[in-house]
Amino acid sequence: MSPLLSAALIVRDEERFLDGCLASLAGRVDEVVIVDTGSTDRSRDIARSHGARLIEARWSGDFSAVRNVGLEAARGDWILYLDADERVVEFDRAAVAALCADRAFVACTVLFRPVTGYTRYREFRLFRNRRDVRFTGLIHETVLPDLEALRARRGLRFGASTVAIDHYGYDGDQGHKHERNLPLLNARLARDPHHVYSRDHLGRALLGLGDEAGAERAFRAAIDSVRASPSDASVDSLPFLHLASLLLERNRDAAGVLDEGCRRFPDNHALTWLRARALVQAGRYGDALPLFRGLTGVDVDGCPDARMAYDASIFGASAHAAMGLCALKLGRHAESAAHYARAEALAPGDLEIRTKRQWVTTLAARGPGS
Repeated sequence: MSPLLSAALIVRDEERFLDGCLASLAGRVDEVVIVDTGSTDRSRDIARSHGARLIEARWSGDFSAVRNVGLEAARGDWILYLDADERVVEFDRAAVAALCADRAFVACTVLFRPVTGYTRYREFRLFRNRRDVRFTGLIHETVLPDLEALRARRGLRFGASTVAIDHYGYDGDQGHKHERNLPLLNARLARDPHHVYSRDHLGRALLGLGDEAGAERAFRAAIDSVRASPSDASVDSLPFLHLASLLLERNRDAAGVLDEGCRRFPDNHALTWLRARALVQAGRYGDALPLFRGLTGVDVDGCPDARMAYDASIFGASAHAAMGLCALKLGRHAESAAHYARAEALAPGDLEIRTKRQWVTTLAARGPGS
């Protein structure tokens, strides 16, 4: 008999997303446990209509606390945790059952897309239901420390599933989430001031609320924490990425931030993209061109093996359009037209790219000196 699988969610006023999320779980999990923290919309009715087990809990300002309420109630041998604004888009029941039945595995990653239009990366969302595996952290809650400890203690392994989850909550305006997250992030950082991801998230929240100076301070403080750490993790690249992006958008010098970021994280494609953009901003089109060309050669399907997600356009339409611009500035009109044509083929609905392709094609047809 296959191990039972429980999906565990926490919900509050999620009627916009919840029906689609629960529909994506139908026939794929054995039970759905929803912890509702005070919905005033139709969320509870939607949960019941899908046969979910509904538990009401008071919101305490601690995401881990309410996540753990769901774990305590779950009856499955394994847990799949997700949020209402996510959907399971790929799920091979037989393959998942085989992984869960293998006693060597304590947890498995899923292929996670954080934002529409981004590549997937691997995230731990599937794990054994055990009393010694619980979430920690007021925000950015995680079970990974307990999983790591259990793996070391019992000699178990982590697996990689083909389950794919798409997140839709970052599409559209994020103002309400930034306002909700600010006090939680400050509380988390009061306890752990060197938590790089939370410090970076604080910067993004402040930026989203219009406080650019506060955002820059947060990004720089996060970078200071990275420098003080004995080793770099993939997520430690984020403050370099976000600070450099802010500086470039304000036409400020980002060279120092990018130099350090690329030195620490040489395989981070987003930092390479920003370095190339900085070269364009400095008028160094010949130096930028090979960086953009390198991005077009990246195997996007291989990105899920990384711990990072990327805007997929930097490997496609945006990269080719940037190459078109560089070639244009270098006076290579035919080459520029070819790059813009490739960009248009990859993004046929982009009016700006189409207009530039038409213009450069006309220049190329006129010949040298046009």
